[in-house]
Amino acid sequence: MRQDHDHTTRERWFWLLGAPLAVVACLLIARNVFAVFAVYHLGFCLVLPAAQNFLRRHFTVGDHLEFLGLTGPDTARGLLLGLGLGVVLAGGTILAFRQFGGIFLADQNIPEILGRWGVDQGNMSLLFWFMVLVNGPAEELYWRGFVHGEMSDRRPRNTTILLIAACYASYHGVTVYLLNPNLPVALLFMASIFAAGFGWGWLREKTGSIWPALLGHAGAAAAYMIVARPLLEA
Repeated sequence: MRQDHDHTTRERWFWLLGAPLAVVACLLIARNVFAVFAVYHLGFCLVLPAAQNFLRRHFTVGDHLEFLGLTGPDTARGLLLGLGLGVVLAGGTILAFRQFGGIFLADQNIPEILGRWGVDQGNMSLLFWFMVLVNGPAEELYWRGFVHGEMSDRRPRNTTILLIAACYASYHGVTVYLLNPNLPVALLFMASIFAAGFGWGWLREKTGSIWPALLGHAGAAAAYMIVARPLLEA
């Protein structure tokens, strides 16, 4: 029993810390945004959770979808809540970016920085559409879907949701700091992401559905990419 407990604990820390470390390594060592997409979004967020559930737990497709919170008795309610939340967060993100965007990205040449990470005008559209369509859903399937499910027996629940949100926010702070090496700005941004992650995790716990988190995140991500597009192409 002790060995099983230790194994489970190690696995949980792998899921909590492995994904953030993968993002940071891809940016600092590989220095390539598309490596982040391949290793983190495709590998950690989608492939590894599927491998864990299909190969180790012998889940069916239906079991996997339910484990992630995509299906279940509360799906319809989750979809409706998610659609509303997505619209609200999209609007709020646009307003916040127009009000405070200059603070986060003041005097930064974003295309130049992205160029050091493998992004040029030839593949800028790929970056844009990936962030609009894939980034938010993939992250939510991982953090509020798979990791939330992996730690479903851990109590107290609010502490667990806080821990997941903290790990989720950590690499966002590093990314913002690399774009704009201003520590207070990076910490403020990370705090905002942490609050969003906790809110999405709380909704996942209360509704039993991932759709509020998935659609809320998707709405916010699409909004800030659309508003930020002129900076990307400056």
